[in-house]
Amino acid sequence: MTQSGAPGRGRRARAIVGPIQHLTPIRLSPAQQTYLRRRRRADAVLAGLGLAVSALPMLVISAGVMATMGRPVLFTQERVTQDGRIFRLRKFRSMRAVAPDGSDDDAARLVPFGRLLRETSLDELPSLFNVLRGDMSLVGPRPLTTDYIGRFSAEQFARHTVPAGLTGYSQVHGRNSLAWDDRLTMDQEYVRRIGSDLDLRILIDTVIAVLRRDGVTDEGGVSMADFPGPQSTTDLELHGPEDDGTWVCRDREERIVLEGTAALLEPGLVELTIRLGPGAEGAADTLLDEALLLLASRLRVVHEAEWACLAPGEEPAPELAASLARNGYAAPGAAVRHPTADLPPTTVPDGTPALIAFLGLPEEGFARPLQPVRDSEERTS
Repeated sequence: MTQSGAPGRGRRARAIVGPIQHLTPIRLSPAQQTYLRRRRRADAVLAGLGLAVSALPMLVISAGVMATMGRPVLFTQERVTQDGRIFRLRKFRSMRAVAPDGSDDDAARLVPFGRLLRETSLDELPSLFNVLRGDMSLVGPRPLTTDYIGRFSAEQFARHTVPAGLTGYSQVHGRNSLAWDDRLTMDQEYVRRIGSDLDLRILIDTVIAVLRRDGVTDEGGVSMADFPGPQSTTDLELHGPEDDGTWVCRDREERIVLEGTAALLEPGLVELTIRLGPGAEGAADTLLDEALLLLASRLRVVHEAEWACLAPGEEPAPELAASLARNGYAAPGAAVRHPTADLPPTTVPDGTPALIAFLGLPEEGFARPLQPVRDSEERTS
């Protein structure tokens, strides 16, 4: 990608520009809240017993990790749990830091001993410490990394209404082989149905799934595919981009909310035109934000886009301009930072883009943790 300069060169960046997090309040029923409090005590007891029983196996695994991969023995990573709280997940390492050929490809870095740990889920044993600490539960939606913050639709973020889990509803129905939309739909279903009967069924099914070693990775991969963002939401459906570049986002009454074109200028860079449709009249800001989130998700899938820019001369309507700003679009040269060390392109064949946004995963140090919800009656979804 041609990069002719950094935004705001010579000026201090005022903020990191990235996608907003899509949140709406949700409430668990009183019975569900009571169950979660009781379950927390059971989690602590069972995690403590699990750590005691697995102490010797973990010692043996630690020696195996050191012999095959060296130090450190544990892999730690920031993950998201209930209400968007960030914690550090602990697992046994299964990959070398760098492959023997010097590449950072996951398949080349994964060692046979690490593959065995993954297939048997023994790499998860140190996560019992996280359960004991209250970071997560034995059962719940799998904790995802913080670099996905901003990619969830409002209904998908409902998975964070309850604590993350070592195993979960989607884990026993396909694990990492599931498509992302299916996986997150199952997480939402779990939140709606959470209770002792469902959790017990999941724990039993987990034993069966581990013994079968099904769904450990996505098809052809060594782990799970990156989450591109939602491909549809409860309120909206996006069609395109078609072969001629046109796309349209409609609500469930078939009214057009946004429409326009998308043209791939060079690998990783897409030029957009965006117009409001009749369905946007009087619509809430969240609907426009959701439509732009769908568009970004689709561009990641169709064009593997890292950057998206508005065509030179585009002048979006005020409500659309506000939504674009909330979703990370900024004028080239503005005193802002995109969540990447790469410099945004400042010119395109037709001139200077009107606005530009980074669509890729935020790089290390750029992911923005969520603010915890302080009111226990208002939970993020």
